[in-house]
Amino acid sequence: MINSLSLRSNYKTLKKFTYLNQASLGLVSEKTATSMIEFLNEIAKHGNAHMSDQDEVNFFQTLRNTCCRLFNCNSRNLAILSSASELLNQLPYLLDLKKGSKVVLVKSDFPALFRPWQAFSEKNKLKTHFVDENLNVDLTSSIIEIIDNETVAVVVSYIQYATGSRIDLQRLQKITKKLNIPFVIDVTQAAGAIPLDISKIECDAMVCSGYKWLGGHGGVAIAYLSDNLINKTPLMPGWMGAKNPFNINNDKLDLAFGAKRYTQSTMSYISLKSLNVSIKEILNLGIHNIASHSENLKKYLLSSLNKDKFKTLNGNEKLLSSHIISISNNEMDSTKITKILFDNGIICSLRNGFIRISLAHYNDQTDIDKLLSVLNKL
Repeated sequence: MINSLSLRSNYKTLKKFTYLNQASLGLVSEKTATSMIEFLNEIAKHGNAHMSDQDEVNFFQTLRNTCCRLFNCNSRNLAILSSASELLNQLPYLLDLKKGSKVVLVKSDFPALFRPWQAFSEKNKLKTHFVDENLNVDLTSSIIEIIDNETVAVVVSYIQYATGSRIDLQRLQKITKKLNIPFVIDVTQAAGAIPLDISKIECDAMVCSGYKWLGGHGGVAIAYLSDNLINKTPLMPGWMGAKNPFNINNDKLDLAFGAKRYTQSTMSYISLKSLNVSIKEILNLGIHNIASHSENLKKYLLSSLNKDKFKTLNGNEKLLSSHIISISNNEMDSTKITKILFDNGIICSLRNGFIRISLAHYNDQTDIDKLLSVLNKL
């Protein structure tokens, strides 16, 4: 019997639903939700009666310190943002792009990664080169095959949101480093689910939303920026990115030291509070423990799934992540199956025509058994 890693009582949704959808909108724990309510009632609703200017600045630093523990990075390189897109849209203009003709992206990747480059290419002599994700070929190899001297940047997700395919960051960074190509990584579908040590990854920027595997509420994201980028002027500098945000003057552009300069303005402090609490919950569980737990659930699921009826999106299971699995039925439309699952209280996502199953620390074997009981009867 595979028990949950975290307390299921900390997630009230599980009383009614079998939730296999953390990759979409992640469940927020009772502990995290309580911290948000307490913040609203005790501080936020009272305005500056209970919150000083310095308190506002400190909210960012508290979260920054916690995130540095998660990613093993220096706080000077950690930016707090309102969304991952806030930084992704600036990167085409901030990265040191050498002369070349193409930026390498993945066709099935999340739009937040490729739309900024599509917009950038409309006014610049640059093509967006999309790599197709072949179901039976290592995606990393496919990306490396088309990187050449004409490549000006490589922008990819560590874990593909729709398929669960995993990029080999070490292999990819060797190529980008050798050719001096900027490397941008989105770890939204990895952070909080599998180990990430940014000190071992040479990239220019790494972004992550806070409302999925990190267990926070919407409205806050985090980013790692290279030493080169933290010394640049943001394309969209905001007032909160100053050295002393509340010491306002117009004499000069007085930007904060390091990645702090990329924080634009007042944010949802409730979301900052929630993310700080939820990341600490994850750290207490242990990232390696979480990854091992999802791997055990994945093995159980795939060993019990009717292979005559269902196939995994990637035929080579070694190329899949442990916490995101996409499947399809040989005879029945995935949209119909997703609805049948929902009608049975099982929450999954429909992505690119496949059923995406997310395996989180609060899931246990009974969740998989309920899923299998419906799927194997179809």
